[in-house]
Amino acid sequence: MKGYPRWFLRALIGALLLMLLTGLLLAPGTLVMRGEMDLPWRLPGDARVYTAMLHAAGGFGLAAFTGSLWSLHMRAGWRRKKHRGSGLFLGLILVALCMSAVAIYYLGEEQAGTIAALLHLGLGLLLIGPFGWHWVRGHRSRH
Repeated sequence: MKGYPRWFLRALIGALLLMLLTGLLLAPGTLVMRGEMDLPWRLPGDARVYTAMLHAAGGFGLAAFTGSLWSLHMRAGWRRKKHRGSGLFLGLILVALCMSAVAIYYLGEEQAGTIAALLHLGLGLLLIGPFGWHWVRGHRSRH
């Protein structure tokens, strides 16, 4: 990606993979505690707490990366009218993920908190498709 240090793309992908991995590990616990589902496996207490801490820290990092992408990558792509649909959809999902994460913390265990947690889980899974779509479209246009 032009205009970014060499390590930036690897770090961005690493942050996305960290969020995916920790999110998938936390998903069964969310479905048991918030969705009242009966699942055979979920992370035990201490592992769940540390995984949630790692997920939250990764989320702050990913938010910083998204801000860095806004300053150059997103604005330049928008001006050149390249990949607007996939980029806009991806950006909106990232913003919604940030908002739902904040809602999980501040809405607590009430019904609104449960809705926020389940929405966050769904959006996190949904992000995989648009990110892949945006990546493939960008890669094809460069080559």
